[in-house]
Amino acid sequence: MTEVNSVASKILTGLGNGSGIDIYQLATDLTDVERLPKQDALNSAKAASEAAISAYSVLSFQIGQLRNAFANLNDAAELTSASGSSSQSSNVSVTTATGAALSGTHEISVSQLAYSQRNVSNVFASSTTSLNGGAAFDIFLTVGNASTTNETISIAAGDDTPVGIVNTINRAGLGFTATLVDTSGDGSSYKIILEGPSGAEGQFSVSSASSTALGFGDETTALRTAQDAIFEVDGVEVNRASNTIDDVLTGVTFELKNTIDALSPATISISKDTDTLKTSLQTLVAAYNDLNYSINELGNPDSLEDEVGGALSNDRMFLRQLKDQLRTAIQSDSSTPSGDFTSLRDIGIEIDRNGDLTFDETAYDALAQASFDDISTMFSAGTTNQSFYDGQDQGLARDVMATLDELTASSGLIATKKNNATENVAEVEDDLADLERRMEMVYQRYINQFSVMETLVAQLNSTREALTGQLDALTASWSNK
Repeated sequence: MTEVNSVASKILTGLGNGSGIDIYQLATDLTDVERLPKQDALNSAKAASEAAISAYSVLSFQIGQLRNAFANLNDAAELTSASGSSSQSSNVSVTTATGAALSGTHEISVSQLAYSQRNVSNVFASSTTSLNGGAAFDIFLTVGNASTTNETISIAAGDDTPVGIVNTINRAGLGFTATLVDTSGDGSSYKIILEGPSGAEGQFSVSSASSTALGFGDETTALRTAQDAIFEVDGVEVNRASNTIDDVLTGVTFELKNTIDALSPATISISKDTDTLKTSLQTLVAAYNDLNYSINELGNPDSLEDEVGGALSNDRMFLRQLKDQLRTAIQSDSSTPSGDFTSLRDIGIEIDRNGDLTFDETAYDALAQASFDDISTMFSAGTTNQSFYDGQDQGLARDVMATLDELTASSGLIATKKNNATENVAEVEDDLADLERRMEMVYQRYINQFSVMETLVAQLNSTREALTGQLDALTASWSNK
């Protein structure tokens, strides 16, 4: 079977030894007659299993794409976008409006803005003047109104200067800020402005152990006193410690800038854009139909798709099972129905006779205009940023995602099939290696048998030549008499 053997056989044949038959080529041909059908069958089985592995990977990927499409529907805040405006933007402005915001208008009046307390220090001749002889000291703060807490800010040795004190306060992380102000403009007069947290509970008093009085004093030396914002939303009075309000109107953040008379309230208008959900539904329909097309092509023995077309045509039962599970998931009712909406069919999405999803966008537009919040609840249960694994009902999107996860899980239907195909490839490769070993033995058996034959033929040829020589000599001797 080797090139060396083939060359040797040709040399022997050329010298006229033996039968003149190329026994090595004959052994190769006879071995191939036995090997090639088995080898071709094993290679075909290997190719089929490898194509199936690719097919299962395609299915896993496209089911993942479908899952991603549903993941875009399980958070109420992501199903729509919102915008807000104010009729008195110089007094109150809408800074953000998320998808969780509800459409509508709200009247805002403001009787009092929130402020933080500000205290001012004594005058210091230089920003680097030592205020405690270079030694460390503490600043003591009492913070609060209805209830108080005590805080201590430790000034390190060498930081007992106006600039060192300011930097230490700002690094303390207690909600206080300090600013060094050059009051003269020529570097000869400095004051420290100390500002506490916003709101009435940010009220504070301050003292220090410095040998040089800092002059922060208490509320009597305050430039401004601490107070809460007091405002009305649709006639309901609200108090907040900040002028940035993000917990009164769902999904809306607005900023109080000035007082607003209750007789002339500002109007905040919130509007929602339902096209975000519509676009997500279009993506969902396309993802499902792509998956359905792939399933059909994988099961079609006449498919013209390269590489994996028809790769699962011998496993129609698996494909039917997969289709049935997908169809059941898509057509299932939401765990959180709302109003007249329980499933995709209620918003114009249905499965046609070819197994594809169709989307009646005209019907959806009318339904979304009238009942968008119910549709949102059906998909998301009205949840936002909720853990997928908390066990609570989270709407149709999460319901379908759970089914898709089961299909692609490590112990799921597709993974099991893919693992089996991978094991088949490994087994076929072992069978091919075993076939090669057995065929080598067959080849060697032929060589041995043919070598014995060649030896016998060579011996017979030698005997024939000897007899021929003797007869020729005998004939010659009789001819000379």
